[in-house]
Amino acid sequence: FGFSNVNAKQQLLSWLDDSSFLQPKEVILKAMTIACANNKRKLNYVVGILKNWENESLLTAQEIDAYHENQKPVPNHRQSTESLPAGRAIPSGFELDLTAGEEW
Repeated sequence: FGFSNVNAKQQLLSWLDDSSFLQPKEVILKAMTIACANNKRKLNYVVGILKNWENESLLTAQEIDAYHENQKPVPNHRQSTESLPAGRAIPSGFELDLTAGEEW
């Protein structure tokens, strides 16, 4: 993260003392790990994660893990063409002749 800013360090340290987390050190490290996994190495991103967890009343690392395990994955909005029926079923024995009906 490279916190060279004294204010950034103080803000992060305040989460250790002033947050409602029961395991603040573990929770902050978990938030930093998630931020790194998402390639977001900014303090604001970590603070956003911590605020979301506080708003959800997730106060321990175990509660956070359980919450994320129970979350449904975001659905992929692309649907396979195989799963969508397209028009009517083609009768068995049907043969496609693209030249039928053409006279030269």
